Amino acid sequence: MSWTASSPPATMQHLQNRIVSSLRAAVAFSLHRRRLLSTTTTTTTTATSPPARFAAESYLIDNCGLTPSQAAKASKLLSHLESPDQPDAVRTFLAGLNLSKADVAAAISRMPRLLCCSVEETLAPRVSQLLGIGLSTPQIARLVPVVPYVLASPAYDVSRLKFYMGFFGSFARLHVTIRRDAQFLRRSAEKVEQSAALLRQCGLGARDIALVVSQAPRLFGGSQERLKAVIARAEELGVPGDSPMFRHALFAASSVRQENATAKMDLLKSLGWSSSQVAMAVARMPSVLTGSEDQLRRAVDFLTKEAGMEVEAIARSPSLLNYSIGRRLAPRLKVLKLLKEKGLPLGDRPFYSVACMGSENFFNMFVLPHAKILPRGLFGAFALGRAGKAVEGRAR
Repeated sequence: MSWTASSPPATMQHLQNRIVSSLRAAVAFSLHRRRLLSTTTTTTTTATSPPARFAAESYLIDNCGLTPSQAAKASKLLSHLESPDQPDAVRTFLAGLNLSKADVAAAISRMPRLLCCSVEETLAPRVSQLLGIGLSTPQIARLVPVVPYVLASPAYDVSRLKFYMGFFGSFARLHVTIRRDAQFLRRSAEKVEQSAALLRQCGLGARDIALVVSQAPRLFGGSQERLKAVIARAEELGVPGDSPMFRHALFAASSVRQENATAKMDLLKSLGWSSSQVAMAVARMPSVLTGSEDQLRRAVDFLTKEAGMEVEAIARSPSLLNYSIGRRLAPRLKVLKLLKEKGLPLGDRPFYSVACMGSENFFNMFVLPHAKILPRGLFGAFALGRAGKAVEGRAR
């Protein structure tokens, strides 16, 4: 017997059924326990006491982790509920998917009506569908806080999610995309495919197209005319379609207005760059246009005045303009200068090669062997940097 994508093997189907069944069982047990507790509590009250009205706002704060302002807004959509039974069932179901309290709060704040959904009729069948297209339970748990509508919206088509998983080639890339644009999964797959066809005509391959869509997902929810205009602007930056930098040019063209891009190129000219040097830098690293003018000015000043680089060298290696001065350039220049003062051969290395070196390689080659001659604070800063914390400071 052969199996199609819509008809998974029996072993996989059995696993999916077990997962969904365990989620349903957890919800049923939680509700049964709550009813027992509620019955016990009721017997201690007087027969004339009216039932307590469901306080949605307090429930959202105390049980779901929403802030008072979030709860006040969300509670308006739950005003019809008479008891916490339905929200409790949904929270138990989400807990069964291993969502943390913070994840549950994020999902509910984005879609309060999620608490009104039936576990049996909506949530459990949808999870079964998501498992059926190849998602794992942990992946579903990562989706829900960002796009809770994948569990609850009756208009949402799971096959669209399957298409996008194939389009991006991995769940990780898809997840990055929807974090940038939570409405992306609602977009027409046909429209995105049409946009991809335009990019293929420019010479981009499938991987680069997926990266462009991931970087600027909102661009692909607009009109074809807008995308064509962005492609034209990217080409005007002097980056040919068959260049590895073309996808970066597309991102720069989509995220920076023409007048702002022109202002940044004019700024470089005011700092002593020739038109050909500006064109060279932009063509080699279009993302130099995506930062602020102040960041660009400070980077050029640092590289020319403190690192002693020529403008031509910077134009040929424009990636330096994108590095953080405080976290990368200045601390590395300090080390290089200290090694040069001590007469060590490494101190004569060109700053460009040192600045572009990987963090681990730089630490092992320039910092660790010279721990005794480097100031304790500087060595400690690089050690913290390896642990993911900022290395601060300006070169002397």
